Amino acid sequence: MSLIPEQYRASGKITAEVKAAVRTFVKPGTTFLEICDFVRKEVDGRGGRLAFPTGIGVNEVTAHYAPQDGDGSLIRDEDLVKVDFGVHVDGYVTDTSVTVTFNPEYNLLLDATERCLEIAIATARKEARTSEIGREIHREAARFGFKTIENLTGHTVDRYVVHAGKSIPNLYVHGMQSLKKGDVFAIEPFLTLGSAAGYVVDAPSETIFSLVGRKKTGTPELDAFAEMIWAERKTLPFTPRWYSSEYPKDKLREILSRLIGKKVIRAYPTLVEASGSPVAQFEHTMALDQDGLVVLT
Repeated sequence: MSLIPEQYRASGKITAEVKAAVRTFVKPGTTFLEICDFVRKEVDGRGGRLAFPTGIGVNEVTAHYAPQDGDGSLIRDEDLVKVDFGVHVDGYVTDTSVTVTFNPEYNLLLDATERCLEIAIATARKEARTSEIGREIHREAARFGFKTIENLTGHTVDRYVVHAGKSIPNLYVHGMQSLKKGDVFAIEPFLTLGSAAGYVVDAPSETIFSLVGRKKTGTPELDAFAEMIWAERKTLPFTPRWYSSEYPKDKLREILSRLIGKKVIRAYPTLVEASGSPVAQFEHTMALDQDGLVVLT
């Protein structure tokens, strides 16, 4: 009997199909918003829902950037583009990412990052210690002459939770928790140039948020917004763009700021490579079932 709820498998199937479509959709001249709209329509059309806002990470922008209304940014011939998205079916989350480039300068970086993911999956099939998975990712990256991003990790997932507690590092870290049967988790190597700093820092922009809890503030408009998010998302992340037809931009920014101040909502800063170097990322969600490792995405 499987330890993995069937909804994870359904979510993973949708995620894999949409990822394949993304690889061919992203091209020079495509806008960031067009990519996000494409992912959402493809997910919705297959019966899933977005687990978090689609992240568009171009070059040194590594994670947590979701374009907002009016963002006219588009993909250029020289760019390295990370598309990070997740799907949920009844709250059961699968998470993935793919990097696309039309710049041959980055081909080896992409090949090495995909190879690191393959090595990580092979390691996870026989090794439950997340620190050992991280060691193998780091070794493989170094073999190609690249660095892993030291302060970004893979993670377990749970129902309505994208980051569920255990981390899978991209280098050896002593004392990490081990994986166990029944765990569902994402492994996501992030690689950058050998000359890079090899870690990310916060950028000023915040475009992704999530509800921390259902604590009442006593202010009707704040409580109404928080209850709307709970009804639609529980604690899954969201982006202001999704609510721009219901709230003016300034009002939405004010509500978010006040809810952050009251610790009802948290913000996720955009993350960039500290030295401005390009970063590649590939990711699969998988599970340790009774009979071994199952790649869901």
